[in-house]
Amino acid sequence: MTWSAELLDQLEFYWTVHFRPRLAGLTDDEYLWEPVDGAWSLRPAGPGDALELEFVQPEPPIPPVTTIAWRAMHVGRDVLGKRARAFFGGSPAGESSDADMYDARHWPSPLPSTADGALALLDEAYGLWRSGVAALDDEAMLRPLGPRGGPYAQDSMAKLVLHVNREVLAHGAEICLLRDLYRAYADRRDPIVAAALRGDAAGVTAGGGAAGVRPTLVAEAAGLHHWEVVRALVTAGAPVDGALHYAAGAGRLEAVKLLVEHGADVSAQDDRFHLDAAGWADFFQHPDVAAYLRSTAPSRSR
Repeated sequence: MTWSAELLDQLEFYWTVHFRPRLAGLTDDEYLWEPVDGAWSLRPAGPGDALELEFVQPEPPIPPVTTIAWRAMHVGRDVLGKRARAFFGGSPAGESSDADMYDARHWPSPLPSTADGALALLDEAYGLWRSGVAALDDEAMLRPLGPRGGPYAQDSMAKLVLHVNREVLAHGAEICLLRDLYRAYADRRDPIVAAALRGDAAGVTAGGGAAGVRPTLVAEAAGLHHWEVVRALVTAGAPVDGALHYAAGAGRLEAVKLLVEHGADVSAQDDRFHLDAAGWADFFQHPDVAAYLRSTAPSRSR
């Protein structure tokens, strides 16, 4: 065992299981969305109006809210990318001894204005940092950073690795929260979605029922235990995919029967645990629901 493997495992688990999957489907509008006036984002400030992170030094007493773009590019370029190239090679700055880990010469490429470009930069920077840390042995982890560490030259590489882990975890959580807020604001613009998510079955019906609703809305309502909303949507013909597992896990036999009667596939498995709805009922200790689901499976498969 080497400490680099243990420290890297913390970052790798967070990145591959929690953070990176949460960025799936990121849109350009979401990437640059400014939740409040005065938010820091990417602005044309570099050579040729290249995008750059808004920032002032010293930092204000209460820093502004930042966009997903600001956080993502800080993580990708500043936290991971520059440091990876400074300590593990491949920097356009070459071997210049005056290029510490903060030096812009380590990552001179323009920052992307699109979500796809941002995700590509994040993946590249993470790959560089990960492979560099993975190659370190215990002796290298304990060695001082030296001139490339700038004001932290006497700190060990292990201390820097721990700091990078904290930075990625903290900024990653902020990005995920911003995605949640963006989705919540978008949901409020659709009256049926807004009514469904707040548990207002009458509002769902008054809004026109199921016409044009997103395919996951019944499953979302079931996940929130809004059973009257589930009934209103299903009765109006909304897609039922994914809802059966939540009804089964909650032990709601009446809702389970309603979903099955409207075409829910009792044999479908969820993506995370690879269980069918009866398996969810078993896990959450609802034997009556599990028994019902298994009793319907043979007749539905013939």
